[in-house]
Amino acid sequence: MNYKTTAQLKIPKETIGQVIGQEQAVKIIKKAALQRRHVLLIGEPGTGKSMLGLAMAELLPKEKMQDIISVPNLDDENQPKIQTLTAVKGRELLARSKLESLGEFRIQNIVIFALAIFSMLAPWWARSYYKSDIIFAAFFLGGMVFIVAAVLFINMGKRFNQKVLFPRIIVDNHKKDHAPFFDATGAHAGALLGDVLHDPFQTGGLGTPPHERVVAGMIHKANMGVLFIDELGNLQPATQQELLTSLQEGKYSITGQSERSAGAMVRTELVPCSFVLVAAGNVDSVTHMHPALRSRIRGYGYEVYMKDTMKDTPENRDKIAYFVAQEITKDGKIPHFTKEAVDAMIEEARRMANHKGHLTLRLRELGGLVRAAGDVAHEQKSKFVEKQHILDAIEAIEEYTRGI
Repeated sequence: MNYKTTAQLKIPKETIGQVIGQEQAVKIIKKAALQRRHVLLIGEPGTGKSMLGLAMAELLPKEKMQDIISVPNLDDENQPKIQTLTAVKGRELLARSKLESLGEFRIQNIVIFALAIFSMLAPWWARSYYKSDIIFAAFFLGGMVFIVAAVLFINMGKRFNQKVLFPRIIVDNHKKDHAPFFDATGAHAGALLGDVLHDPFQTGGLGTPPHERVVAGMIHKANMGVLFIDELGNLQPATQQELLTSLQEGKYSITGQSERSAGAMVRTELVPCSFVLVAAGNVDSVTHMHPALRSRIRGYGYEVYMKDTMKDTPENRDKIAYFVAQEITKDGKIPHFTKEAVDAMIEEARRMANHKGHLTLRLRELGGLVRAAGDVAHEQKSKFVEKQHILDAIEAIEEYTRGI
């Protein structure tokens, strides 16, 4: 491949085209995306698992995106209702509800204002008509009582409109024209499965209505899209069981995850969560997966083992060059590499492979060296990254590792 600098290399726009050295995994991801199958990716860190998950979201067949709305339940406030609308319709529903409520409230205010004016003028009319200060005082006091009651009514009306009548959008897909992708790696149960927020003012009618405290989990936000979880085996067994339930049913109610929270009393209707699961982990962490969850993925999808090296061929050396160009483009703050510098990166890929005749596919570590060498070149105000910048970066990294 003839080039002088990586600036001359054309980077694929699609994420799937940027995955390096994992041809078999790419083939399966394309197939799984077409049929909306779950995938378990098994391999070492930095081999491209999360990139494959993102690529799958881009490859999923275009579905109609949905907004999910939490609506008050007048029969039982602790069981909020759930509505599913076409994307954008959720905001339209909320805006329409507020306008209708505002219109009704405005008419009430006009009527009350007119009656308040009347109550202020009535005492003077009564005094003139009955020629009695007692009648004047009675009408005046009655008018004041009416005005105070009107003010209280207005304030209560505002509070009622703001805290009870309006639905709440818990999944908003406004202006999204592609399948959602959510990385739930390391997420706690509430973030993953949804939660109902604690309300410190839950008594005496001062609290926030339950339907407004509902928070969708990533399983709900990834509806019609991809949910990616790395090191899935590290999740608590109970959380893995709930994740399995959501996979099987495609719907999952939201309730408070804290036993001490007022949210624990609240449970919504079933909320759509028809997502494609792309799970990942190394060989050890996968052994800690819930057996039924792993079986579900195998039975309704694919299990893929990632490669950590590839053969040292001219074609694969070119792939390392494209990888360097991709990292530079993603970073956006470092200079491009000369061909001599790329050759030095290829030599480092050989060393990192620790396998004769192979190149490493643990590209996260290689990408760290790209950015370190780029920072050295930038610091020295060099137009391009040269071989010496890479050697300097390697030396600096080794010093940091030794703690010097």
